[in-house]
Amino acid sequence: MLTITVQVDCPAGMAQGVKEALAESLEQYGDTRVISIVEDKPEQMKIDL
Repeated sequence: MLTITVQVDCPAGMAQGVKEALAESLEQYGDTRVISIVEDKPEQMKIDL
């Protein structure tokens, strides 16, 4: 069993597409399953009034 952790710098909201592309690429080496996906969204600027 091999566990791979990947960090991808892509636009917000593309997690599903990136997950599918990686899973399809890795399937040629054996059974593949995605354990978790974490999307870090950029912080918006806050204005203190």
